[in-house]
Amino acid sequence: MYDLVIVGAGSGGYEGALYAHRRGMQVALVELGPESVGGNCLNRGCIPSKYMRHGAYLIEKFQRLEDYGVKLGSYELSMSKLRQGRDKVVVSIRENFKRFAEHLKIPIFYGRGVLKDPNRVVVEPSGLELRTKYVLLATGSSTTSLGGLVPDGRHIYDTDQIWSLEDFPSKVLIVGGGAVGVEFAYMFRMYGSQVVLVELKDRLLPSEDIPEDSSRYLARKLKRLGVDIRLRTTIKEWKPYNGGLLVTLSDGAQVEADIILLGVGRRPNTQNLGLEELGVEKDERGFVKVNAFSQTSVPNVYACGDITSPLMLAHKAMYEAKVAISHMLGEEDMRRDDRLVPKIIYSAYEIASVGLTEEQAEEEGYETRVGVVSFVSNPKAMDDGESEGFVRIVVDREGSLLGCHILGPHAGELLHQVVHLMRANLKVDFLSKSMYAHPSLSEAIGQAGMELHFGSITWTKRR
Repeated sequence: MYDLVIVGAGSGGYEGALYAHRRGMQVALVELGPESVGGNCLNRGCIPSKYMRHGAYLIEKFQRLEDYGVKLGSYELSMSKLRQGRDKVVVSIRENFKRFAEHLKIPIFYGRGVLKDPNRVVVEPSGLELRTKYVLLATGSSTTSLGGLVPDGRHIYDTDQIWSLEDFPSKVLIVGGGAVGVEFAYMFRMYGSQVVLVELKDRLLPSEDIPEDSSRYLARKLKRLGVDIRLRTTIKEWKPYNGGLLVTLSDGAQVEADIILLGVGRRPNTQNLGLEELGVEKDERGFVKVNAFSQTSVPNVYACGDITSPLMLAHKAMYEAKVAISHMLGEEDMRRDDRLVPKIIYSAYEIASVGLTEEQAEEEGYETRVGVVSFVSNPKAMDDGESEGFVRIVVDREGSLLGCHILGPHAGELLHQVVHLMRANLKVDFLSKSMYAHPSLSEAIGQAGMELHFGSITWTKRR
């Protein structure tokens, strides 16, 4: 008899297992197989993509070394070396977790976990029954196709299959200008591929959570790097041609490509888990309905991560797992709040957002003020040769932090300063009076706070 059985050993599952163990619970994990421990993020998502993205970033920096008095010859690209380094990181993380779980005496049972009743999970096909007080569903998500574009791992790839490439494609057509599409567009371009990126809507990153300024800055830089961006466009049809593909776009234009990469979203893995039979409610898109404590319509069954909402982020899954476990233990101080989930995009810039944009806040009736500071004059950004971008902070009339949006160097790390202040309900005056090391990128956050709390400074005297 376990206190908790977690179905799925991805980001939410293994973080939840460690947290439950830390809190004194007897916990077990159920995962499809030894090679899928760590879930999509580790094996086919954020970890391998950030490895390749760092390589792309280094290539970009390499091309500017002469600015720092370093003159080198040319470089060679090797997909086999990239794969070797990437796979080493992935396997190391996966095997280290499995060893750590074994050391902590957290068993991992391999197979499909199916709920037979609120206190019983059966591992199929072995038929092993696990009795438990609570269940946490952490089964993640899967890639989707788009119309007649069905991934085959030969002409058309999804973001799971793309890691099987044995060489850098000469020409890549990427469908979708969201977070996934712009990330792969940057990576493939810096590794030497010609890239065409098509997006059906009128801007890159067409999400209400991302300011238009961020989309505009990113589009400008990707174009400068040589990415061919086609907005209000998608694929009409494609056919084999000259050993590759000839693609006709919705505007009638034709593009040659070696491969098509789909970056068009994912669907929750909520099928064949016994949820319908148990009465666990789902919405019309297949997401499990949960309350503020990650609790489903069946009181002792909880859910976290990709199966709870379209906001599919590993750290969201990890946090929701801890919210669920804390609630199982009778605590209510931790709650789900999608507005406090940091959203980071890793492309030609890092783009980070939390909370509301100015437009969203005004739609909700807030009287907003916005403080914007550019990295153009930030000494650390200038030293690093990355003085493009901005910090944008949105507050209400009383100075409460409603949102923060950063584009530029290390934006994903910088954002956390504001995330924690928002969670603690501290206002912009606290931010404006804090100390920041000099020179540092973080100074821009303090300056944005001062712009809001003390008033803006005009550096050019007006007459």
